[in-house]
Amino acid sequence: MKKFLSIIVVLFAVVSYTLAQMPALPKLPTDPNTRIGKLDNGLTYYVRHNAYPEKVANFYIAQRVGSIQENDDQRGLAHFLEHMAFNGSTHFKGNEMIEYLRTLGVAFGADLNAYTSIEQTVYNIDNVPTARQTALDSCLLVLQDWSNGLSLLPEDIDKERGVIHGEWAMRNSAMQRLFENNLPAMYPNCKYGYRLPIGTMEVVDNFKPEVLRAYYEKWYHPENQAIIVIGDIDVDHTEKKIKELFSHIKAHANAAHVEPVPVPDNEEAIYIFDKDKEMQYTLMSIAMKSDALPKEMMNTQMEYMNDYLSTLVCMMFNSRMSEIAQNPDCPFVQLSMSYGGYCISTTKDAFDVTIVAKEGKSREALLAGVRELKRIKEHGFTGGEFVRAKEEFLSQREKAYSNRDKRKHTELYQQCVNNYLKGSAMPDPDIDYQLWQAIAQNIQLDVINQGLKESITINEDKNLVISCFAQEKEGAKYLTVEDMKAVVAEGRAQAVEAWVDNTKDEPLVDEKKMLKAGKIKSEKKNDVLGYTELTLSNGAKVILKKTDFKNDEILLRGWADGGKNLYGAADYSNLKLIDYVAGTFGLGNFTSNELEKALAGKQANVDVNLGNLVYNGVTGHSTPKDIETMMQLLYLYFTAPQKDEKAYNKLMQSLETSLKNRDLKPQVALSDSLTNGLYSNNPRFAPLTMADMPNVSLDRCLEIIKERFSNANGYTFTIIGNFDEATIRPLICKYIASLPGKGKAAKVADVRTLFKGNVVKDFKRKMETPQPSVMQVLHAPVEYTLENSVLSSYVGEVLSQMLLKDVREDAGAAYSCGAYLSLSGYKFGSEVIMQVYAPISKPEQVDLALELINKDIEKLAQSADAEIVAKVKANMLKDADVNAKKNGYWAGMIDGYTKFGVDEMTDYKKVVEAVTPEKISAFLKNKVLVAGNKLTVVMRPE
Repeated sequence: MKKFLSIIVVLFAVVSYTLAQMPALPKLPTDPNTRIGKLDNGLTYYVRHNAYPEKVANFYIAQRVGSIQENDDQRGLAHFLEHMAFNGSTHFKGNEMIEYLRTLGVAFGADLNAYTSIEQTVYNIDNVPTARQTALDSCLLVLQDWSNGLSLLPEDIDKERGVIHGEWAMRNSAMQRLFENNLPAMYPNCKYGYRLPIGTMEVVDNFKPEVLRAYYEKWYHPENQAIIVIGDIDVDHTEKKIKELFSHIKAHANAAHVEPVPVPDNEEAIYIFDKDKEMQYTLMSIAMKSDALPKEMMNTQMEYMNDYLSTLVCMMFNSRMSEIAQNPDCPFVQLSMSYGGYCISTTKDAFDVTIVAKEGKSREALLAGVRELKRIKEHGFTGGEFVRAKEEFLSQREKAYSNRDKRKHTELYQQCVNNYLKGSAMPDPDIDYQLWQAIAQNIQLDVINQGLKESITINEDKNLVISCFAQEKEGAKYLTVEDMKAVVAEGRAQAVEAWVDNTKDEPLVDEKKMLKAGKIKSEKKNDVLGYTELTLSNGAKVILKKTDFKNDEILLRGWADGGKNLYGAADYSNLKLIDYVAGTFGLGNFTSNELEKALAGKQANVDVNLGNLVYNGVTGHSTPKDIETMMQLLYLYFTAPQKDEKAYNKLMQSLETSLKNRDLKPQVALSDSLTNGLYSNNPRFAPLTMADMPNVSLDRCLEIIKERFSNANGYTFTIIGNFDEATIRPLICKYIASLPGKGKAAKVADVRTLFKGNVVKDFKRKMETPQPSVMQVLHAPVEYTLENSVLSSYVGEVLSQMLLKDVREDAGAAYSCGAYLSLSGYKFGSEVIMQVYAPISKPEQVDLALELINKDIEKLAQSADAEIVAKVKANMLKDADVNAKKNGYWAGMIDGYTKFGVDEMTDYKKVVEAVTPEKISAFLKNKVLVAGNKLTVVMRPE
């Protein structure tokens, strides 16, 4: 064992005495609420009842295989096979699987999906309604087909090649190209250097169907598979059904066992430099490789020790680097550390430092990275840094523990799949929480600092990997490999002093200077949405809705008339950045950095924003324990925001780094054309560019925020979650009712300039990888009612299913495509906006895709397929039950109700049930298309 791992072993002896009261087992006890079993054929299963959310269940099959198992002539086939799992199997021909699951309310993409990585492939069916046991049994039948019943018909394979091309093109960014080109150098003499899941298009275009089947039969067998079912289910029945459906499966004659692929040590440092014309900034990495935690140490207290130490080290380092980045002469925009699997492998770990350099400062940024690593190696961290990191870590664990009986299916699934694929621990929440507490109480700073002397290996060439990816442009000066070697040598030779940690030890709000507490003047119950509305002495209103959806969550939302419409052309640049700038402000006596330190260990936050149109906004969140902190932050935003020039300058330098080369990315041209077309080239709504930067003023931004957030009269604040009624009311009087309440109400104006008529923007763009795209936007004035909102959702969902079949599945012209309609309430009249998107697989398919999109829109306006409508209806009804237990969803519903008087909750399911195919077509034809407003944006490769 080497470096960081050896430190874990030493520290384990320190903590093990305190952990003696825990069960003395070589492995940690598994949560008894999860039933784990293994069939005679080697298949593992996890079954757990969980009622959050209730009335739905999730189904998964995890394969302990991925692209690392491919042969050279199979590169990309692990991922291709994942796609084919939705194109025919023993019990579901063609697209029958997708269509059947849609009848259950399972949406393809959102609920039915899969992913392929280097070492695992996982398929999922999420949010399946549990009312019918036969439907749940059918989902297990789907998992059985995925396990060993894929059809893999040649004609289906050929159709899917174009879809894979579309995915490859969509993901083939500058960073992806640089990463793939240099993987062999990162992994010399190692298979990991040649096994990104997307593979090669040469293989994708030309492989024979029997090669794909050979991979499938070799690797997909019970010994490499786990079934995971979590939800509002009958555990006994589910386990019995798994045994019935999977016990008979036998491993194929040529089935293979998974063997880990080792990553060899590199005795000499590896230096890598590369460039790409579309790279927007210089990105560097310093990786210090070390042995991964052995599998026999997983699911033990050692795993917890490893996670705790690495997490604290990264938290302390990243906080320090964030503070350094605020210095005007700092050469980097970002410098951060993470710990885990080295690059894409799990058999070797690494401390990995990522550096985003300011333009022209690559050398200095890399030197800073080496120097700061050397600083923590020689001097470690300070007591203040350690206390803050530990408090924040424990606060996060406490938040998770308080919500232990409200964990989502997906969270519990992640524990199961990590246990199966990695051997990770999955104890019950009580043991989990006790372990974290015991480890945190017993590991002291001096032990961590001593360990850093061994685990931070920046002074050694062995297992050091340094890379630099830059923008390719004429006349540029690059940091060559020899330059990087020289920088590392210089950094190693520099003397570094211990870090000085400056903190402010005082309360967030000075009680002596606080405004006099106000009062609750009146209150009334709202039986429609089940909340209490308080009217305060300063004219503000507070809506209280207590829920038990999550034990650890309280949400704050606030709004008032205002927004960016109140300001003219002189402030357009300021308005584009106002929300970001507000995030840099200090509050009260605290700078932004001091505030971050003061909030360590507290799960609370508040932000303010100006809407593009006619509202000011407030968002916040906290746990019940930290609700007063959230209130204090709100109070300070209204009474004592302060400009922080260091934080502001850091923001501006970060933005300049990304904006200078924003036009290099092809998708920016598409987005800009869409935005400018949508708003008729109105400079008020134009995208942020470098031309805006000289016109932004910190003083003016602060002035605007003070204008919009100094008078609480007219604001409506919604507080929703698990608060205590007796606790929160005095806090409302103290921190909200005390806010200033005098001043004139804002006189908002309608500044919308949405396009009119039929607008076409068809252009060519130079691209390193062809990434053609088609987008359409249609809009029309539509009354904001519950039925119109529901019909908007129907049109988007039905049209999306039509496009997936016609554009993706039948034509193979796109990897992803779909439609989305949003009906927005608005002070000057509501509007429905319909968006259709399709990133196209190949340039020659652009016109075909555009033709198919327009045909489907016209077809839906004439008639809607009753079967598709029924499937969409099932999904919407299912989602209604799930959303009804989310604080964020309720906050949105209350927001719409208080602004426009529209109740989208009470009769939602009744309205959904009443929708017919005829209503959907009529809405599209007579409410959306009748306005005649259609913007078409087509981007083709030059």
